[in-house]
Amino acid sequence: MTRRSSEYSLYNAQRFQRSLGLRSVQNIFEIVPAVHFVPKIRPRRVKSPEAALFKKVRHDLSNKSIILMKNVVIDPSKQNRVAKGGEDIHLVIGQTEKDEEITVQNGFFSITSKELPNVKFPNLSHFNNWFAGISKRDHSYHEKFDEFPFTVLVRRGDYANLYWTLMELYNTYLTVRLLNENPKATNVIMMDAHPSGKLDNLWSLLFGNIYRIGHMSKKSFHKKLAWVIPISDGPMLKSIQKIPFVEDFKFSLYQGVQNSISLYHNCTDIKKVTFILRKDYVAHPRNQRGKVQRKLSNENEVMDYLTKNLTKTEINPIQIDLLPIEEQIKIIYETSILIGIHGAGLAHTLLLRSGSTLIELFPSSYKRFPNKHFQQFAYWADAHYDRWYSRSPQRKNDSWVYVEPDVPYKLIKHAVERFCKNY
Repeated sequence: MTRRSSEYSLYNAQRFQRSLGLRSVQNIFEIVPAVHFVPKIRPRRVKSPEAALFKKVRHDLSNKSIILMKNVVIDPSKQNRVAKGGEDIHLVIGQTEKDEEITVQNGFFSITSKELPNVKFPNLSHFNNWFAGISKRDHSYHEKFDEFPFTVLVRRGDYANLYWTLMELYNTYLTVRLLNENPKATNVIMMDAHPSGKLDNLWSLLFGNIYRIGHMSKKSFHKKLAWVIPISDGPMLKSIQKIPFVEDFKFSLYQGVQNSISLYHNCTDIKKVTFILRKDYVAHPRNQRGKVQRKLSNENEVMDYLTKNLTKTEINPIQIDLLPIEEQIKIIYETSILIGIHGAGLAHTLLLRSGSTLIELFPSSYKRFPNKHFQQFAYWADAHYDRWYSRSPQRKNDSWVYVEPDVPYKLIKHAVERFCKNY
């Protein structure tokens, strides 16, 4: 039998069952109804087909996905790194992904425990390195450290891609909420050395103080410290149909950028269409030329057609990734219909208000292997979803996509007519 120290907790289904006050738990997202149903997953208002969109699998989030330690001392001198992180991207062009990784040595974490549990993580999990960084101590420190009530550690992957960033944000938010902590009172330590990016402020909107481990030099004491659910174990990447706290998650992001908030549209307001344009830009050090694929080849033709024929609808074509993330969220909040060629910018779908619509345009090459990522985001956001595939022959690398102007016109017109009717 595995021994467990009071200073170290490997969360399991029984522990979640007790903390959530449920009688019976198959797994954290497919919960057998109980009198006090926590977390509450609000029924969807938008009716849409769900066949083959989600995996009908047992997903046990609690299986070695969250680790909580108590009375932990972190020693930043026990880290291995090349870069510190947070640099201006133009100063680190050509920097490799390996340069942005941070690993830890034994003694990085120090806890008062006589014995650690015998636990194994998936081979590629960064939890293996972190677990090897735990050292045991049988005494209390007499030194004075900066003290933190509750801290989470997160290792980010593609920090410049909105799709992956939103999933990592959600996993962090989910970790905090499942442990019954307040997100805005949570300290977050980034366990990576990525340069600064336009999406970094998302973390400050949701959580309390944000730290980069590469910038920390002094030892610190953490009353409670949790390792965030790895992205590979998160419910979104696992395609789980019912996930908790999505409304709270996006409400918190809205709240971070504006005061007046409603999760629903006013059906009498003018319909606002946000057409996300894909254009070249430098997002991270490995894309020095800033080249992106799947750009709209006849952009002016399409926008002129929409403006001329949808006179009662506000059309807003925009390269949204050039704006500060706070401005992006404000635009999405006001958006009734989001449309664009498949790409990371459509991850904003998760932040659409209930009853909105996502229209996703694809090159012909995607028809053979459909991509469901943003259709799932639309489902979780309680939004309608429509897709279209180009009939034009595939071009080299799918750099450009031609869209007949009447295609988005018909799709937008249909979405406007459906708006607020199909609840």
